[in-house]
Amino acid sequence: MSEARNVSPLTRQRAFETIKVVARAMLAGEGALTYSELAKRLGMSKVNGQGLSSYLNLAATLCAEHDLPNVSVMVVSKDSLDRNQPMPSEGSFSDGFYAATGLTKADIPAEQDRVRSFDWRSVRSLNLE
Repeated sequence: MSEARNVSPLTRQRAFETIKVVARAMLAGEGALTYSELAKRLGMSKVNGQGLSSYLNLAATLCAEHDLPNVSVMVVSKDSLDRNQPMPSEGSFSDGFYAATGLTKADIPAEQDRVRSFDWRSVRSLNLE
């Protein structure tokens, strides 16, 4: 990775798995995933979605480094999904999460469209054949 920082093996593994989980969901035609659904699919013991920020941040970084759409924009709050306006939690914007990726709140819908329309099977390292 281009940034020099200490990232645990578990965080690296879960960030990569986050990309795979979101890619599979998009291939299955899902519109977005809630934080709790992602936690469940990652096999986390706390399925309320707490503790996902480090995995989502690293997943976003990995996507940027490999010229992939930012999968983290597909992990959204349940209430926004219920309103059929999927959007990451407000806290995601205030903690620099999206600032780090260069995305603004206004950019999210277009990036979500990129994630949905991307050919995830073309990313060999994901093994989504």
